[in-house]
Amino acid sequence: MSFNKTLFEDFVGSLGLNFFNANELLVGRYRPDNGPPPLTLWHNIVPTILILDHLREHLGVGVKLISAYRTEAYNDPSKNAGRAPLSQHQAFTAIDFRVTGMKPDAIVPILRGWENKEWFWSPIDFQRKPVKVSKGNIPFGEMPRKVSAGVLGCWFTFRGFVKPYMKHNFTHLDTRGVLAGEDDDGE
Repeated sequence: MSFNKTLFEDFVGSLGLNFFNANELLVGRYRPDNGPPPLTLWHNIVPTILILDHLREHLGVGVKLISAYRTEAYNDPSKNAGRAPLSQHQAFTAIDFRVTGMKPDAIVPILRGWENKEWFWSPIDFQRKPVKVSKGNIPFGEMPRKVSAGVLGCWFTFRGFVKPYMKHNFTHLDTRGVLAGEDDDGE
């Protein structure tokens, strides 16, 4: 199935984001061996981008997305050193980003402080899908959430992984739905 950009724009528009758009979520789609996320994975990014939208509002400064979805071919660690074979980017649950005027190690405590504590609103009741790649199953679980009868959308809490990459000045955020250890490689 070919990628329908208009449909993707409509989907992202339905999320009520204040600071991000569909084009930003397609960062890197034209890189060799990469492409846009398949329709089946679109719901996977919902909690991640909503948390980043909240972070942008919380900080009051710009947030630039530098990596989101990656195909398995593009993510291949044998071609791209440092990439995790079971990267959350392949499940479209991860975003790497930079914050204007802030170092990654200053961002991490804010996001970790929200884990399993802060509730975020999604205007859609997202239905995420686990992903299997040739190297195995990408770690995946559900986000704790509350759904109210007769109300569209849901509340969810952040459960995932945050890692600062000081050398390259970016932060990795994913919403894998399971808590990751400090030594985990979320890339």
